[in-house]
Amino acid sequence: MPGFEIEDRQMLKVFGRYSLPREYVETAVSIILRVPALFILEAWYKSDSSVALQNTTHDVKYIALLAYYSIVILAVVLATFPLEKLVYLYMYTISLGLIFGEYYLSNQYTTVEEQSGKDVDDSLLAALHDYDISKRMILHLCGQCICGTVAAFLLDISDWRKYLLLVFTTPLIARLCGLPVRDLSAVHNFATIFAILIVLFFSCNKLSHGLRLLKDGLLQVKEAVNEFGYIAVVISYWYAVMLPIQLLIFWTSLFLSHLYVFCHTKNIPVDGRLLVLLAAIGESCATPISLFALCIAISYFSYYILTLTKVFLLGREGLMQDNDLMRGWTEGFTMMLIALQTGLLDLKPLERAFLMSVLLFIVVSSLVQSMYEITDPILLVLSASHSRSLSKHLRVLAVCTVLWVSPLYMTYEICQYFDLDFWLMIIISSCILTSVQVIGSLLVYWLFLYDTLRTETWERLDDVVYYIRSTVRILEFIVAVFVVCFGIKESYLSEWSWLNSGILMIHCYFNVWQRLQTGWKTFLLRREAVNKIESLPEATSEQLLSHNDVCAICYHDLNSARITKCGHYFHGCCLRKWLYVKDVCPLCHKHITDSVPVKTDKFARDLQNVNNINDLLDFQDYAEEELESENDSEDSEDEEEAVMVAAAVQ
Repeated sequence: MPGFEIEDRQMLKVFGRYSLPREYVETAVSIILRVPALFILEAWYKSDSSVALQNTTHDVKYIALLAYYSIVILAVVLATFPLEKLVYLYMYTISLGLIFGEYYLSNQYTTVEEQSGKDVDDSLLAALHDYDISKRMILHLCGQCICGTVAAFLLDISDWRKYLLLVFTTPLIARLCGLPVRDLSAVHNFATIFAILIVLFFSCNKLSHGLRLLKDGLLQVKEAVNEFGYIAVVISYWYAVMLPIQLLIFWTSLFLSHLYVFCHTKNIPVDGRLLVLLAAIGESCATPISLFALCIAISYFSYYILTLTKVFLLGREGLMQDNDLMRGWTEGFTMMLIALQTGLLDLKPLERAFLMSVLLFIVVSSLVQSMYEITDPILLVLSASHSRSLSKHLRVLAVCTVLWVSPLYMTYEICQYFDLDFWLMIIISSCILTSVQVIGSLLVYWLFLYDTLRTETWERLDDVVYYIRSTVRILEFIVAVFVVCFGIKESYLSEWSWLNSGILMIHCYFNVWQRLQTGWKTFLLRREAVNKIESLPEATSEQLLSHNDVCAICYHDLNSARITKCGHYFHGCCLRKWLYVKDVCPLCHKHITDSVPVKTDKFARDLQNVNNINDLLDFQDYAEEELESENDSEDSEDEEEAVMVAAAVQ
């Protein structure tokens, strides 16, 4: 390829100055060369075969219909051919375009000469005596030679056959020989037919090779499907040709072209720019292909927004630890699901633009929730880690402020333009809950921050945090119940549909029943832990002075403590968090309550079935194996428990 030189197996030297990895260059070229296939499919889907064939005669109708559907085959070839063959295909296509350029120049020359009506003598070179004719002849001859030379270079023709590509110079030669103007069109038509024959012969020569390549490719796909399955083959193709990047480039180009047309063909007032933006987005998802590309573009946009949020909060460390490649796909999937449910493709352009505002509102709501899921653990860890970095605290507080203000603002704006229905109620409730969750996390953050400034242990901190989080959960449950009641009211009073009923049932199960179960289990576990703590004696001042040690869970001084039955001292709040995990002493693993372990009961029941000495020996071996496996599992559980309790204490 001109300008490129292979330096070694892994690097490509570009224009003799820049060295780039060969793999990167090939990937970029492959993506660029395959994107036009998406534009071809987009244009083909928007076209109408009946309109395309209405002006054709009966004898060429089937040929035109075959050519119409062969466009899809061309797009599939562009999307699936190997890169090397694809480069050759583009070279042939560019060469065909150059030949068409020669035809255009010849047609223009013939037309201009006929309109001039200047005849010359039939003697050789008589046309050169007229300045206008000779100037026009030289310019067109140079254009024909340039197009023919480049086409021969791309087709790799170096013998006498390259001169056949100069067939459209015959009208110039005929004019130079003194042929009358009225006969130039016949010479031009002869050159056109001759050029078509050349293209057909060349195509037939290469078509057999292309069909063999297509056959081999289909056989390879069939073998791969039989061995790995359809899903594995699709996923392999998805990553091999970088299809998401292709769709992103395709949709971005489509959107920018529509936006350019809308902005330069109409006088747009300042307050109408948002509508123009929505119209450009709506026009860029008028087919299933462009709609799918829009969802991919939203996924990439969401991924980079969430990644930048994490980098903003943690700095370079957040980028180095970032390994969540599926981030952002939730927003793209949400867009696809709601677009299909609302029938976006069947709407008119203006209706699609207004509906796009609602769909983007839903996507932004989901994006804000995802940003909160990234920010919340960073916020809590920062408050409990005694970090003195003011910039970290300011950054995380700035993000939290945006996260609780923006959903409320979006809710206010969307309610100004649309009537409240079931779908809008779900969206608004999600935004309100996000704001409530962020405010709850900020309250916990300030409590933890206040606790780090205290010199003594705050015994009631866990209770206050529990009350705040319980309040948030109760508000979430109330909002979920309200949405369910509103949905039932809408289904009863307005038009009923299976989809709304299905969404309502899913909402009832996950947002009402699951929340109720989780909250009740948490309440029971906490009440049980509190009862166990209250059953343990509280250490006196003399006992604490005699013990003179720190809490084995949080490693802070023991200003107050609870004494277990095995004689170990712990903070009451720390031991309560431990009891959420397991009902044993953190140091000696003895049961804090009087309950008998299940394993002992099991051994007692098995021992009753022993009838002779052989059964007793078998039982002894079985019991030793069970105890050994139990000890191994307890060791692994202890490690997990230590991590869980350490996180709970923080």
